[in-house]
Amino acid sequence: MRIWMAALAAGMMVATPVAAQQSGTAINAKPGKPYRFKHSGITTPAQLDGIARVGVRQFGDQELDVFAKYENGEDMITVYVYRSLTGSVPVWFDRARASVEQRRELFGNVAPVVPTAFTPPGQSTASGLMAGWTLNKPPYRGTALAILPVGEWLVKVRYSSSKMDGAAVAARIPAILDALAWPRTIPAAPAAAPVAACATPLVFDTAATAVTDSKAIQSAALTGGLIAAAADGKGTPPATAPLWCRDPAPAPFGAAYRENAEPEGYLLAISDSGRGIAVQPDVIARELGQAEGKQVRQWSVAGYEPGSVATHPPMTGLPSPETLIGVLDRPVLARTTTWGKKRDVAVNPDVFK
Repeated sequence: MRIWMAALAAGMMVATPVAAQQSGTAINAKPGKPYRFKHSGITTPAQLDGIARVGVRQFGDQELDVFAKYENGEDMITVYVYRSLTGSVPVWFDRARASVEQRRELFGNVAPVVPTAFTPPGQSTASGLMAGWTLNKPPYRGTALAILPVGEWLVKVRYSSSKMDGAAVAARIPAILDALAWPRTIPAAPAAAPVAACATPLVFDTAATAVTDSKAIQSAALTGGLIAAAADGKGTPPATAPLWCRDPAPAPFGAAYRENAEPEGYLLAISDSGRGIAVQPDVIARELGQAEGKQVRQWSVAGYEPGSVATHPPMTGLPSPETLIGVLDRPVLARTTTWGKKRDVAVNPDVFK
């Protein structure tokens, strides 16, 4: 639970320009020189739009969630590069949009906008989304952001200005993207489209609770870890992007998103940081039950972070987001590393006691 609360806190800070300058841990970057993000091959210059880079920081470790910050008085540009194995550009942009439009205490009454798809540098499809907002609460007059994919990495550029309105700041984003140095080879990515509300809401099991059968829990720990080990993020992306929709279910934080209007599962996107909790029917448990002549219906729960996947206790039914969050209070069944040459599956030893 502590890990997910830390992820939530990081996501909340990423959403606000001032806090983004003060959070995370510092990474050594020579002042006045370009900085190359260690794993993605993306390089940021010493200045962007006439604003000097003042530091490079990371959330977590292993440099899987890194941001370069540029600052001139109240004006700020931040370039984030982070790894994500779940969701998509539309999902994470939708969370970023909400962080602006729903944070009245920070930005005032902000008029909703519809993001625009664009073709990022070095790519041939409109795989990115961008938008700008005019703010009515000091110190900022306008803010804009863009999110785009680079293989298993997401790149987010956020520009907040004390002088320019939302449209003017958004007009500066293409030049900022062009000023970055991109990898020579960028995997093809499908076109992006803004997330819309789901046509039909999910129906949750109000009696859903964590599975308590020891055999089922042991099986979930082992199979969940093995499935997570296969999630390396380097497979061939689909030619056509899944269509994600936003479910209206209330959530303590974030929001629930459904891939292709999935009727029995969803992704609870924590923030725009690429972290989320996926709940879906446990197909393996069902098949194992059928082999024993049993009918098993349970839902798997997996927490996605930049470098690992946590297998949580399965549920007896489709839980609401609020019920799902309650599961995180229980010990994790297994944690699988998804970054690096080896895939380590660490099963909680208490599962087999």
